[in-house]
Amino acid sequence: MSNALPPEPPDAAMGVLQLTTTQRSLTPTLNGSQSPHECKLSAPIVPLRRSFVSKLDHACLHLSPSFFSINMGTGITSILLYNLPYNAEWLRRLGIVVFVLNIVLFVSLVLGNVFRYVRWRGLFGTVTRHEVSSMFWGCLPMGFITIVNMIAFVCVPAWGWRWAQLALGLWWIDAIMSIGINLGMIFMMFTRQTHSAQTFSAVWLLPIVTSVVCAASGGIVASSLLPFSPALARSTILVSYVIWGTGVPIAMFITTLWLYRTIISGVPAPAALATMFLPLGPCGQGSFGIMVLGRVVRDLAYDHDLGIAAIGGDTESSLRLADAIYAGGLVTGLILWGLAMCWYILATAVIIDHWLSNRDFFFRQHFSVGLWALTFPIGVFATATTTLASELDSPAFRVIGTVLSIQVALHWIYVSVMTVWKVVDGTIFVAPEIADSVPERRWGRRDDPEEKV
Repeated sequence: MSNALPPEPPDAAMGVLQLTTTQRSLTPTLNGSQSPHECKLSAPIVPLRRSFVSKLDHACLHLSPSFFSINMGTGITSILLYNLPYNAEWLRRLGIVVFVLNIVLFVSLVLGNVFRYVRWRGLFGTVTRHEVSSMFWGCLPMGFITIVNMIAFVCVPAWGWRWAQLALGLWWIDAIMSIGINLGMIFMMFTRQTHSAQTFSAVWLLPIVTSVVCAASGGIVASSLLPFSPALARSTILVSYVIWGTGVPIAMFITTLWLYRTIISGVPAPAALATMFLPLGPCGQGSFGIMVLGRVVRDLAYDHDLGIAAIGGDTESSLRLADAIYAGGLVTGLILWGLAMCWYILATAVIIDHWLSNRDFFFRQHFSVGLWALTFPIGVFATATTTLASELDSPAFRVIGTVLSIQVALHWIYVSVMTVWKVVDGTIFVAPEIADSVPERRWGRRDDPEEKV
């Protein structure tokens, strides 16, 4: 028997519950037929009024892993601003500012999560066993890797070898986390969770895409290592290809199931519509990663006389092999980009179709952290597009990549403003994994009324 919680309804596929923070007045009332032991609790709903410390405590309790999607969206925005095809110095500086902001966000989220799992007994296990919230553990390494990429883009060219070593070390940490979360969550789905066709959602992709994102980052880190240590760059490339293989094929399996489920059962509920964009992740980042890895293989062979495989010192054969790997990566990248474009068009059409009949879809009362799901998938689709523009010297891809990058930046501004707004009033902090019961504290008294219910 699996030790699992009851399945989540489809409306909660993104771990989003459209709730307003409330407080219950627990006043016992008796009628003539009741004994004092059978009294009922009258529970009128009134707004919560908490102290700052109590609000902070409530925020930490409800700091679900889905909040790392904020880190992912902010990180991909900094990368796009820094590498925009039609760039300017002020845009690159703005990208660096967003990069620094992303580091602050990541550190804050990590500290908040550490506090969360230390203070509330058994909460980590509750999250890991939850069929929806556990999937969002994939957001942690994907958010972290955006910081590693910006270190490779910004810090290594500016400050040299030590920063390249730092980028490589951080990448290895992310690789371990990514593989662990990818295979670990599949194991949990096999043995500790209960899933069905009715509860299946695109969030199954999140732990798997961690490997795809990590492999693509391996190409970026290897490229930054080339001037200092081609041998280290070669080792990183070999490992990245293996990691790519643990992510993209499995993601394609899940995407096939998701396509079948959507055709049979229809699009997700409004609260989970943003998940329509999640298949862009493995397609877009898979495309970007396989092209970047192929480019570094070719650079190793041509610029550093270091082949990807031992061919008995035959330089000509090594160059031909590098060309073949590069060409294969480019063609594979084009194919995956085409698949990503299909999902982008379909997801955009679904969102627009829903918006035409529900014009308040993007208003504050319907906003949740789930809308951050639009930022990262479209962002990695944009990185694949700009890479194709560079490799093919294509003005068309350059324009498309710029348009997508601007869309991501504008959406990031929108979700950032709405997130700050809802953080201030506290209504964004809703954790579905503790919807049924609040875990016991290890210390401190229970000032939060919802913990007393």
